Amino acid sequence: MTLEGVDWRNVREVFKHILGELGIENLSTSLVKCDYDKLRKAHNSIHMFIYIPVLCFPEERRDVSWHQHSAFIIYQWEAFYTAHRALIEALSGYYNAAYSLLRVTLELILKGALWECLAHRKYRDSAWITRTSGIKVDSCKITLLDWFNDIFKLNPRIEDEFERISASIYDKIYPLLENPELGGLINRIRIRDVIKQLFEWGILRPVENPDTIYEMYRYLSREVHVMPNRTDIGRRILCGGEPFNVELLVEELEKLFEQLNRLMDIGIIVELNILEDWINGSERVKDKLKKIVPDLKGLQLINAVQRINML
Repeated sequence: MTLEGVDWRNVREVFKHILGELGIENLSTSLVKCDYDKLRKAHNSIHMFIYIPVLCFPEERRDVSWHQHSAFIIYQWEAFYTAHRALIEALSGYYNAAYSLLRVTLELILKGALWECLAHRKYRDSAWITRTSGIKVDSCKITLLDWFNDIFKLNPRIEDEFERISASIYDKIYPLLENPELGGLINRIRIRDVIKQLFEWGILRPVENPDTIYEMYRYLSREVHVMPNRTDIGRRILCGGEPFNVELLVEELEKLFEQLNRLMDIGIIVELNILEDWINGSERVKDKLKKIVPDLKGLQLINAVQRINML
């Protein structure tokens, strides 16, 4: 990239304009007027979410590699940035955008976990979700399980590759997404079924009822659907504010903090269950996790605390 010929005067003008659109003034107002403790819990829970896999990695074991759980870790990092962006949007006064990003964050966590599990035999062999998401091709019904079985028949080494590098599963499902006809094998998988399948695999422990996760998804969906009272203008009207001014709504902001905190709690238990083989194979990792329990309690990450106490 060369900077020759750059009109710096124009760049400064554009930067100044965009800076004004970012809502920095609203962000600073939010920081002053919101409940600091709720903000702290929401923000720090995001960082705890990204930190957990680092703690879970057994550095003393030479037979362990990040590649083994790379299918999930790719989505986990994406979820981290999306959750962070949701918090910034909320602090800037854009609540609808923030809720949209929260729903995406939940989807990233759940779908990352699904693909991670499907890359490993111990989960894939008991998966009903790959048998039920079928489509018709030339009057014959095929399922996602059929797709995987055909791939393994063509090259049996691919199955072992999935075990070593779980993210390699994405290379095999990518052609499905590019094909308008076969894409239904993935696109028709319902989020409710994903949640139910993960629950049956034990990926949502210690959650006792998968419907609580689905209700969270439904709640976030209601917040982002374009109903008049859930648009940002509608929120301002209901709060007695100026409809067309982007401004702080403390109640809406703090409600979002609480949802973000709950979402990160779910994200952390998914991490702990996905990485269970690393944890169980290292007493050092277990000790590291138990040492952060007081921090998790302080953030009210109740499910995460309960899951670590189960180790």
